[in-house]
Amino acid sequence: MKRLIPPVRIHSWGGLGSQLFATALAEDLKAIYPKRSLKIILHTGGVTRRLPEVVELFPEFEYEYEEDFQQKSKGAPKTSSKSEFGVRKLVKKASASIGFLAHCDDDSSTKSLFPWVLSIRGHYSYRSINSKFLGQLAARCQSFEPSSIANLDDACVLHYRLGDLLIISEKNPIGSITVAAEYHKIQKQISYLRLIIFSDSPLEARTRFSSLITDETSVLESKTSLVIANAVRAKYFIGTSSKISFWIAGIRAVVYQNRSSLPFENFDQYTNIAGNKSELISTYFTKS
Repeated sequence: MKRLIPPVRIHSWGGLGSQLFATALAEDLKAIYPKRSLKIILHTGGVTRRLPEVVELFPEFEYEYEEDFQQKSKGAPKTSSKSEFGVRKLVKKASASIGFLAHCDDDSSTKSLFPWVLSIRGHYSYRSINSKFLGQLAARCQSFEPSSIANLDDACVLHYRLGDLLIISEKNPIGSITVAAEYHKIQKQISYLRLIIFSDSPLEARTRFSSLITDETSVLESKTSLVIANAVRAKYFIGTSSKISFWIAGIRAVVYQNRSSLPFENFDQYTNIAGNKSELISTYFTKS
């Protein structure tokens, strides 16, 4: 029967954090439509080329790669005429009204899916995340990427994503001064022996957090799944406005009942991951 019915195509843009939201949706749809096949479409487009990191964590799903990344050096991206744009917009609106196209960005839109849905194109980041999925994610990260860092029970892990935020003019990374202030605040409440900073730009992170660097501080760049595997086991975790930080704090709260700190500005996103364990995530304010 699955071969006769077209698969539900779940589109995903962005890095592993975004890919995990798409995969969590796919897990829920398996139960909703047991007779439908599912295919996760991983788009490489963005400011930087996105890698399909989720595939090795959840290999049971069928994946398709959409190679739509364009280097800025190759010239301006191809633009569509107003008529082409208008036709595409009209087709999308008609497809959505019929039920062939959906977005599933929150719980209500997921519940209102039609059985004949063909394509789902959203960010999915305001949906409630099943605790079973968080447990699976934690176990798989630690299974595929065993921690190479000892004594995490006495460490505070700080995840500071920079990456393409350094080159996107309309977005800025959270100020290191704000994050350092949160670190000092938590340090007065919870004692830990050392600080581990994970960043995709370790040299820049070391410069920005120079005031925190001691002999007991490590600044590391690691594979994202290894960052998750280590951060969920730490005594305390401080994250920034990164989806990976949200997933780490969610796993810590739901699976391990451990505390974390995240920016208040992103509360609506990570509270859907942590659910009724959101009280285990402290918030700190960032400067605009």
